[in-house]
Amino acid sequence: MLKDRTMTRRNKAVLIGAGGLLLLVAIGALVLTSSRSQADAVPPGSRPRAVEVGTVGRATLSRSVSAVGTVVPLSDVTVSSETSGRILKVLVKVGDTVRGGQPLLLVDAELREAAVEQASAQARAAEAQAEKARRDLERSETLFASGDIADVELEVYRLALRSAEAARAAAAAGLVQARRALRDTRIAAPGNGLVASRKVEAGEMLAPGMEVANIIDISSVKIKLSVPEEEVVQLSAGQEVTVTVDALPGLRLPGTIYTVGAKSESPSGHTYPVEVIVKNDQQASLRAGMFARVEIRTGVAEDALVIPKEALIGEGARASVYVVEDGVAWLREVKLGLQGQDSLQVLAGLEQGDRIVTFGHKVLRDGSAVRYK
Repeated sequence: MLKDRTMTRRNKAVLIGAGGLLLLVAIGALVLTSSRSQADAVPPGSRPRAVEVGTVGRATLSRSVSAVGTVVPLSDVTVSSETSGRILKVLVKVGDTVRGGQPLLLVDAELREAAVEQASAQARAAEAQAEKARRDLERSETLFASGDIADVELEVYRLALRSAEAARAAAAAGLVQARRALRDTRIAAPGNGLVASRKVEAGEMLAPGMEVANIIDISSVKIKLSVPEEEVVQLSAGQEVTVTVDALPGLRLPGTIYTVGAKSESPSGHTYPVEVIVKNDQQASLRAGMFARVEIRTGVAEDALVIPKEALIGEGARASVYVVEDGVAWLREVKLGLQGQDSLQVLAGLEQGDRIVTFGHKVLRDGSAVRYK
């Protein structure tokens, strides 16, 4: 009996302890819930938001257009044969520098030389015949004036002179053709440049139209670019550019815009061809086919009021930033000018020294409290 009473007292103690523990947990949960409810009830604008800020400053800002293009020769000429015959001698090799008119190869000219001699002889004979016909006409005109011959005979001499003059002209044309055919056996460079390729060897037979060499002029080179429509409107012929080439580290070359295309050449229709000319001296050593990076400065602002790009909210007429004053962020519209790589020119809306939010503005509203280091 005594044992049962002892067990009952112990059970009551356990129950009382467990009940007390549950009561403490319930009170803690209630306090925590109350604290959260009170925190949530605080207006968002009154809770400081953690942000990063920057200061409006001044700098020289430039706007530029950048593009990657391919180096091509200023001129690229395929030299083809205008004659037929066997090649006697090839006078150049790939990589040689040539001048305009310099012979590249010689073709067997024996038959052409004979043709020139024949045409020259025919031209001399035709000239003599024409001179004889002119004198005969002069004599006949004298006889006609004295009445010794009739006008019919005079007309015969006139026709003979016209025929002789036509024969003389034909013979002269034949001589020109023969001389041209002879010159064609000496195939020459059409202009100054480098021999980029040679297609023939001595002993081969040539035919009219056959390619014999490729001559390129890289004393200056062109760089062909494709520029998007929103940037091509900022470009015009004569603008100065800076060229760099990955294959030649550290080299920066000045250049000039040569042409700006008026018609898109891309399938999408949104890029336009632009050509840049660069002088290619020995220091540059640019080669056709290289990739080149071109930077074209399209505007510059000295001592401009500038802000970092990451501070901007919106674009165009709706562009604005958050200005921090006494721990509060205020939304303020700004008028922008030039756009640099990392900075923006501000024309109106801010003053030098203003603090602006550069990170964290996505969670802000006009009048939000902020905190920053």
